[in-house]
Amino acid sequence: MEKIQRDDTEESYNKRLEKDFVGQLKARITKLSPEELKERIIKFIGDNVLCTLATCADNVPRSTIVRYRSKDLTIYISTEGGGKLKNIRENPQVSLSICGSYTGFLSVTGLQAWGKAEIISPKDTVRYQETRGLMRIADREDLKSADLKHIPDMYILKIDITRARYLSFPEGLLNQVFTAE
Repeated sequence: MEKIQRDDTEESYNKRLEKDFVGQLKARITKLSPEELKERIIKFIGDNVLCTLATCADNVPRSTIVRYRSKDLTIYISTEGGGKLKNIRENPQVSLSICGSYTGFLSVTGLQAWGKAEIISPKDTVRYQETRGLMRIADREDLKSADLKHIPDMYILKIDITRARYLSFPEGLLNQVFTAE
């Protein structure tokens, strides 16, 4: 029932957005094929480095801004632990959002995504080292400028995106939804 209500609400909102976009803003709507949309989402994720990660446990939501790396539709986040890990252990379903550069209303570009998070521990030696290598943590300019002598082993969150909604006003893309198979 909840999914049906969410889908109806999203559909109603999207119709209103399209009407306003065409009518008030005199802009053209672009529709992408599922494969084009997937590629556009992968590029957008790869072009950015910050997202807001939302978790929930015991009916208490938590939203945290984090730096990430990505490969295709998988997001990797290093974390020392804390509330987000506690929440994910209880409920691995997460949501994240990524915003593009904002220079005014018509520049809005963003992504909402949903997926399942997995915690990779430093104790899982082989898998941890493979994932850490993929993340290229030692190459991060922000960590180099902090002049860290040693980057500590932290947990890694691996999030496989199963559903995403992409919006790009400059391209006329309005809340197009991608669902992984």
